[in-house]
Amino acid sequence: MSRIESVREKLDSIGVDLYLEVYLPNIRYLTGFSGSNAFLFIGKDLSLFVSDPRYDEQSREEVQDADIFIYSRDLFECREKLPKKKLILGVPEEHISCSLYKRLKENLEEFEVKLVADPVAEFRITKTEEEIETIRKSQEITDRIFEDILKIVEPGKMTELDLAAEIEYRMKKFGAEKPSFDTIVATGPHSALPHAKPRDVVIENETMLLMDFGNYFRGYSSDMTRTVWVGRSPDQEFVKIYEIVKEAQQRAEEEARPGMTGEEIDRIARSVIEDAGYGEYFGHSLGHGVGLEVHEQPRISRTGKDPVKPGTVFTVEPGIYIPGFGGVRIEDLVVMRDDGVEILTKSPKNLIKI
Repeated sequence: MSRIESVREKLDSIGVDLYLEVYLPNIRYLTGFSGSNAFLFIGKDLSLFVSDPRYDEQSREEVQDADIFIYSRDLFECREKLPKKKLILGVPEEHISCSLYKRLKENLEEFEVKLVADPVAEFRITKTEEEIETIRKSQEITDRIFEDILKIVEPGKMTELDLAAEIEYRMKKFGAEKPSFDTIVATGPHSALPHAKPRDVVIENETMLLMDFGNYFRGYSSDMTRTVWVGRSPDQEFVKIYEIVKEAQQRAEEEARPGMTGEEIDRIARSVIEDAGYGEYFGHSLGHGVGLEVHEQPRISRTGKDPVKPGTVFTVEPGIYIPGFGGVRIEDLVVMRDDGVEILTKSPKNLIKI
């Protein structure tokens, strides 16, 4: 069964006759299209991909399982290809803009436009082996970058921004399309910010250095964090929290099983940090799904109520962040298998001194 057919079979259950997909990651998942402007109508006897003249040739090369309509000026030129009777048109409430919703109601007056929950998200959670292999290759690039940059960090001579630039340069050099998010490089107390932005601040000797980065490869993303010590004499408090974070991560990876909820997997790691007395310094979730987007379903968090199925790719990234001192995060990319998780990330997790 094609991916579009899977959505078509859900139309009755969501109470619509026709569904309009507007979210580009979902359109790529359903059709293979990788451009920046597209719409996809799915009906019981209809699959209509719509884009603009910039993507005429590209859509004919990439789009699968749908007829193609290229408009010249306006999306609603495609009206001629849609049913000529009154229908309920579903649109994804999570992704549609107010302006497009208004335009749909104005230009498709005979349709009843209905907001519905994204019907594609659940299909994207469980990856095929082909998807997993593409994510694995994306992570291999990330691992290769980490190994390479450990050789070039120069305390006293390089800023956080310099190192972020070196990381992102290597992404394309090693075959990636682009970063999957803004690269994080944070040193010293700045590493206590989980989403720290690289600064024009020199990386000093004898301090912690946190790096969080990933890339897109053939449309699929990777995500990894490693925290290292710059120098030869790591602070003992840093060593302590590093080992706690490492134990929390390893416990979660060893004990996670298919059928556990995201909340249950999160609890494995969180309990290690709480038992060590640092619970208040671990404020974010343990992980998130990764695929066509670097943050997608499921939630591996205290609010994650759904069971994690085999084929789900997600991160395991506990952390401890102490204001005024610094932070430690260790993040792997894993895939749930029938007997537990397979770790896709190959970069070492022992405390590295550079």
